[in-house]
Amino acid sequence: MKIFRPFFCIMLFLGSSLARAVDAPAPEISHALLGVGDEVIEQGEPLRIVVRLNAPRSTSNKTVAIALAPASGAWSDAIAVEIAPAGGGAVLVRANAVGKPDSPVAKLDAGHVAGGLWRISAEAMQRLAPAAYVVRARLVIRSGSGWTGEVVSDEIPLRIVAASDSGDRASQRAVNRARDSLLGDRLEEAALVLDARLAQAPDDVTVLTARAEVALRAGNPMAAMICLNRASPKNGSGQPDIEREELRTRVQAALRSEAVPPANPPGWSWPPAVVLALSPESVAAAVGPAGTTAIGNVATSGTGKPPAVNPAPAGAAQAQPPIVIPSSLPTASVSASSPSLPGRSPVGSGPGAIVAGAQLSDAKIISDPTGQWAVGATAGSQYGKVQYSAARATGAPNVPVAGNSPDAWCPANRNNGTDWLEVTFAKPVRATEVRVRQSDSAGAIVKIEAIEPDGTAHLWWEGVDPRMPSAVREIMWFGVRVPASSYPVARVKISLDLASGRPGYKQIDAVQLVAAGGDK
Repeated sequence: MKIFRPFFCIMLFLGSSLARAVDAPAPEISHALLGVGDEVIEQGEPLRIVVRLNAPRSTSNKTVAIALAPASGAWSDAIAVEIAPAGGGAVLVRANAVGKPDSPVAKLDAGHVAGGLWRISAEAMQRLAPAAYVVRARLVIRSGSGWTGEVVSDEIPLRIVAASDSGDRASQRAVNRARDSLLGDRLEEAALVLDARLAQAPDDVTVLTARAEVALRAGNPMAAMICLNRASPKNGSGQPDIEREELRTRVQAALRSEAVPPANPPGWSWPPAVVLALSPESVAAAVGPAGTTAIGNVATSGTGKPPAVNPAPAGAAQAQPPIVIPSSLPTASVSASSPSLPGRSPVGSGPGAIVAGAQLSDAKIISDPTGQWAVGATAGSQYGKVQYSAARATGAPNVPVAGNSPDAWCPANRNNGTDWLEVTFAKPVRATEVRVRQSDSAGAIVKIEAIEPDGTAHLWWEGVDPRMPSAVREIMWFGVRVPASSYPVARVKISLDLASGRPGYKQIDAVQLVAAGGDK
């Protein structure tokens, strides 16, 4: 899998590609605007665009393999992300890629996608007058040892408006400026931008969430939890935001960590006084009742409040932070096996046995000619009607790296209760194995049932997965192998105990059924 560093582990994509290639088949290119609400952005507000390349499917529904190997430079150099007037006209601004690809050649097939993050600076966006525009991504390779031609993505409309002090616009502007600073790991500058907005809107959920991320990266998980508690609905109603809850999981892990956080985190890592003063319930939720309290290994003062925040220099909060592009950051990877979790044993019943992790990997499973991917799915619950829905668990794997992804099924609940996913296969077969690709918070599967076309269910396995992902998020396959069934299997039901496994929202990307010999 070819991915950029650093920001290519979160993939959100819109649109399909318009092929203008000389050679067929052509790769598909799509893109999405990050941090842009209602396709509107202010003049001078930096813009981030994520781009994805993938191989198309043939008429027989097989994914075609394509190589991107330009005669000179890397495949990423052949991508242009550009802004043009909505009514047509010359390209006005082009984006710059963030980071460099791991290899100058990209392979696109059922198990590989390519893509990355492009960025347009605040200075470049300032030169665009308020008006209607379109954003598109273009791949052009004129010569090389692989595919050659040109493909252009669907256009995404973008309206640039004059800067204003309205609540939504001001919050979006602050968050985008802060995230642009974070690209260069300029944490203090990001904090100052967000704090200036929080001084006006201390309950803005989006800004508080971004501020929590800054505090966590600054080594101050207590300050991050204060921001997240304030950002949570006060009445406990409504569906939690999945990105915010994923951040909460990381903050809680940091608070429980055996490593001692810095005794005196930088003053700017704490949220502004107006947030603390107006939100005593948030402080209480994070640090406990009054008196000397400890969260993990973080001790508070006798008042139960964080230390005083060092005030920023006069005018610093309003300063425009410089823009720095990082060279690289680590990305997540797929693990073939995971260590056992102390206290968890492979208690189970049924004819099936858990397949050893060393036997399960993306490459082996995707190329297995005896396997077929699910074509339909239902679930006990799903986080969204389209994104995170049960349907996202059908087809071959398409979540490239571990972590939260709208391209995987996600239950509505996080760490409590039970749930299930039932998938359907196009061809009922006598089967010998089922494989489940857990793309986030693995380890919660407790039961596998095989279902005949007439609805008769057979318990294959029920118990506790003895393996557990490490603290670093990773993709983990769960496989159950049984003696070849004497009956055809049309559906598989997967039951989960959401309180077990790695904390966080459980997500499943794909399910494969393996046919017995002679029945593929």
